Amino acid sequence: MKAAVTTKPGHLEIKEVPAGHPGPGEVLLDIQVVGLCGSDVHLFRGDHPYVRYPAIQGHEFSAVVAEVGPGKPGCLRAGDLVAVEPLRPCGNCLACRRGHPNCCRDLAVVGAHIDGALSESLVVPASSCYVVGDLPPDLAALVEPTSIGLQAVTRSGISAGDQVIVLGAGPIGQTATMAATDLGARVLAVDLLDNRLAIARQVGAEVTINASSQDVAVAVTQWAGEDGPVAVIEATGQPELIRLAVGMVAHSGTVVVVGITMKEVTLPVVDFSRKEINLLGSRNNAGLFGQAVELVRRHREHARHMITHRFGFSDVLAAMTLAAERPQEAGKVLVSIGAAA
Repeated sequence: MKAAVTTKPGHLEIKEVPAGHPGPGEVLLDIQVVGLCGSDVHLFRGDHPYVRYPAIQGHEFSAVVAEVGPGKPGCLRAGDLVAVEPLRPCGNCLACRRGHPNCCRDLAVVGAHIDGALSESLVVPASSCYVVGDLPPDLAALVEPTSIGLQAVTRSGISAGDQVIVLGAGPIGQTATMAATDLGARVLAVDLLDNRLAIARQVGAEVTINASSQDVAVAVTQWAGEDGPVAVIEATGQPELIRLAVGMVAHSGTVVVVGITMKEVTLPVVDFSRKEINLLGSRNNAGLFGQAVELVRRHREHARHMITHRFGFSDVLAAMTLAAERPQEAGKVLVSIGAAA
């Protein structure tokens, strides 16, 4: 079969590689559509902590079941269109035993630690496949990033009517916005790029703020009042925005950090006790993938706004280069492999 192989930093080429065969409890998938995200860019550049070469990337994807392994696992049938959860937790560490396989100590992720979906076919555990019904392949590929935004919103504990700030209006901030507004919460989204803010409004944000031209703290106070927002979801990983989140969140409120960085952040310790805030991390999703399928199904037109570029498989290098070099233009970039581009 053909696969897009990242051979070294900045180099990706389509090669012939051995095709897999499903064993007991597994299925062989014909890949349809793959979404590219920030972690793919870092893996492509070579500055991701899990980078390895050669590698086949791709962890946000839809696929058609081509063959079911021995034992006919689950209720999957050949021809089913599925979204695939890319997590491979160990099942034995403390996090897994406590019901948090999303942050397993030895977690492996398809497309990062093990070969992924930028290929014509892939063998995966049947248990990681979710039949998506009438969702088209491009929207089914958005389920995985939606599950990450949904996890952050679930961690925040918000409910209908709550005011929520989402810092960062990239794809994860957009999915968090969609998940929060699905609950009936009101969202103010912040970013530096007007095109991302436009998408944030299309997926449900009530108000958007461009931090390059507006004072975020002042705008948030005008919108949320002196009490401040019930929750702040930080989707950039920038230390200064994490500090801002802690400063602006309401007394008894919650800050959820889903953004990733290796930088350090300093915070005034007094805010933890004075405001009795909750400061939480969020990673992947913990048992919410099926709910993410339904979230995309309910808001399919909102989700479609997230897609800004589409490429065929033969143009996968151009797709990755666009995502890496022109983030001001790129929202969700999709690569069509078995589906029409």
